[in-house]
Amino acid sequence: MRKSIFSLVLSAALAIPATAAMAHEPGTYESPIVEQRVKRFKQSGGDIQAIFKKHLAAKNYVAIEQAALRMVAWGRQMPDAFPEGSNSVGADPSIWENFSDFKNKSDAFANAAMRLKAVAGSRQADPVKAAAQALGATCKSCHQSYRIKH
Repeated sequence: MRKSIFSLVLSAALAIPATAAMAHEPGTYESPIVEQRVKRFKQSGGDIQAIFKKHLAAKNYVAIEQAALRMVAWGRQMPDAFPEGSNSVGADPSIWENFSDFKNKSDAFANAAMRLKAVAGSRQADPVKAAAQALGATCKSCHQSYRIKH
């Protein structure tokens, strides 16, 4: 009996670091919904970076509009990607304690992305840049409240 308890404790102790390490590898998240939302956040982050580092300089407003539409869709779907009990390494538990605020922040993200899409239609660099910065500010606002950075 003593040996089996020791084996159980040892197995658990060894599994915890392995589980934490796996949580950051593609395809090894805690659940499919967590994996999907991480993928969507990474896509949005990549889209924002591409807007500032690539699309604005190239005046590729079509690419900006497409990226904005992806972010609109993600902003609208985001609350559904955080069902109660879907805790993960990067999600602060206060998401579920303040879910209405989290939803408001995801709505602000979707609205800012919609604004960026509309402004990109003007094909004017300065207003597009300002709208992209406003969109980025909504990301930062939510991250400050609800993201645990590792």
